[in-house]
Amino acid sequence: MTCLEAQSYIMSFVEGKIPESKQDEFVRHMKNCKNCHDELEYYYTLIVGMNQLDNNEELSTDFKNELEVKLNKMEHKVKGKQRMRFSAFSVFLAGAILVIFLVYANCLNRVYNFEQNSKLSSQGEYYFSRELDGHLFFSDRDLVYESEINNIPDEETFYERVHLYNILFPAE
Repeated sequence: MTCLEAQSYIMSFVEGKIPESKQDEFVRHMKNCKNCHDELEYYYTLIVGMNQLDNNEELSTDFKNELEVKLNKMEHKVKGKQRMRFSAFSVFLAGAILVIFLVYANCLNRVYNFEQNSKLSSQGEYYFSRELDGHLFFSDRDLVYESEINNIPDEETFYERVHLYNILFPAE
């Protein structure tokens, strides 16, 4: 914002009617340009003082401080709106990323399921049935259970115990 533009908004600022689109530029210009700030202070003191006299209000003793407070309030208001826009954009962006991630994960899941179903349908009942059909032996018997039964030691009879005793401790 140029000095001429900033000076054209001085009256609007004093009346509290400066357009929102120009508030940020106006505040920045007034904080950085000493000449425009001095002119704003002059007009603010003159107009606010005249309004206070016209309305029979108590005349302010520190117009400069009131002006700084008003400028700071406008600056905080503008920054708050900017933060709100940034926050809204951030939330929207995070939501969009989440939706994209979920769509991508769903697509990967569908591709995986399609691949698995394709493999399963092409493999048939047994994975190697085409290549090893003649070599594979399928039985209805439970071979693990049968091997456990075969490995159970039989009970020794009295005769076998005596015979084992005689072998271990021969009589001399």
